Amino acid sequence: MKFIEITSPANPIIREALKIKEKYARYRYEAFLIEGPHLMEMAAASPDVEIKRVFFTEGFSAKREGQRLLRQVAKKEAQLIETSGHILSKLTDTETPQGIVAIVSCKIANLDKLSFKGIPFLVVCDGIQDPGNLGTIIRASDAAGADAVVILPGTCDAFMPKTIRSTAGSLFNIPIVYTEQESFFNYLDLKNITLYAADVHAQTPIYEFNFKQPVAIAFGNEAHGVSEVLLKRAKGLKIPIVGKAESLNVAMAASVCLYEVVRQRLD
Repeated sequence: MKFIEITSPANPIIREALKIKEKYARYRYEAFLIEGPHLMEMAAASPDVEIKRVFFTEGFSAKREGQRLLRQVAKKEAQLIETSGHILSKLTDTETPQGIVAIVSCKIANLDKLSFKGIPFLVVCDGIQDPGNLGTIIRASDAAGADAVVILPGTCDAFMPKTIRSTAGSLFNIPIVYTEQESFFNYLDLKNITLYAADVHAQTPIYEFNFKQPVAIAFGNEAHGVSEVLLKRAKGLKIPIVGKAESLNVAMAASVCLYEVVRQRLD
């Protein structure tokens, strides 16, 4: 297993990695950092992910699991770089780095080229601002077997470090689609997909809808919900609250709604 060793933070390769970390919004899915063995394994297993460079410490490579993972990523023709714990800590966002970081890129799905596993099932994010919420929705969408997560304008970046960590690797399992509202509405009409929107002001409980048909379910901004334009196109649905809680966090609400789709389709 071939690797190079870098000990200086002034090395151009390290400086490039720091630039990607600090200005991730400029690169988005074309180059971003992931850290930790779990995300690395998920990325290595995905055909849509290119692992460009892998930075690791001597301590990480000394472990049996570390050696196994490094061999796995080497098969994807990644450049392997051993460096110090001090330098690696500059590339991470976590307080306790796990000894491995990588620069990766990810293919973004095209709305017109989406493929469906069965009855179409899309999850729509409209103006969601918290990266943790977005990451959790992507993770729940993957778990529920959705065909794609559609990102509408106003939503935070799916490739922010906190979002990536919150997906727990699901970012690499499910297509992520960026599109404008009008293009998305035209697509729904073309594919005969019914649009639903989680709305605290809706009158109809989620359990009264039929999700055994092609569906797209939208979740909106943490403070304001889905946009007015989207609400006019969608069927509003609500999650009944029988306790004293005023509302549900948007990621929690998404999980409830997505698993109602699962429940109906498995029934």
